[in-house]
Amino acid sequence: MLTTILLDVDNTLLDFNACALASMKDAFAYFHLPFSKDTVFPVFLEINSKLWTQIEDGVLTKEQHYQIRWKTILQVLGIPFDGVTLEKKFVECLHEYAIPVEGAGELLEYLKSKYVICAASNAPYEQQIHRLQLSGFYQYMDAFYISEKIGHQKPSKQFFMHCLHEQGISNEQAIVIGDSLQADIQGGINANIQTIWFNPSHKTATNTCMPTYEIDQLKKIKKIL
Repeated sequence: MLTTILLDVDNTLLDFNACALASMKDAFAYFHLPFSKDTVFPVFLEINSKLWTQIEDGVLTKEQHYQIRWKTILQVLGIPFDGVTLEKKFVECLHEYAIPVEGAGELLEYLKSKYVICAASNAPYEQQIHRLQLSGFYQYMDAFYISEKIGHQKPSKQFFMHCLHEQGISNEQAIVIGDSLQADIQGGINANIQTIWFNPSHKTATNTCMPTYEIDQLKKIKKIL
């Protein structure tokens, strides 16, 4: 019997893209740097996605990611400014943004009476706890499984087996919900756990990474759980 939800945070509960956009606007304004959403934001999304894929593949550390993310973005944009300095300000601003994904609050309210809800995230621990508190979602969580505290990260089998062990449950009693095909869905597959892929952009799954269920709106989870 299903008892436990392993629930991703960024771009599942909290709209990371919206939070990142607001944060970079603040950071650029702080340093009086030229900012255009149409120019800066697409470059950020592309480079950040590539770097996180490398982190999830185990070829890049988060520390290296923070050292090179904005340095690389600024180089592409041709903006002469220190990337590490901008990174620090960006992360500081991001810490204070917790814009919810549409339907996230209603989903948590629905799930809370039926299941144990565990946050499962690769992002920095303090940042995620603070942003969940800001959003009001912290109160719905029964446990927090954050990679830097566990010592393993999604999509590794070890990350998810740690969650199961801590909850004292089998893989058949859990389900993973998340937006990342690589981190969340592949991670669930690695640990033989059912998955729900939140896919509002209607991306195409690969033959080797097929979710158990797929939705494009959080409210549709009610039809599954």
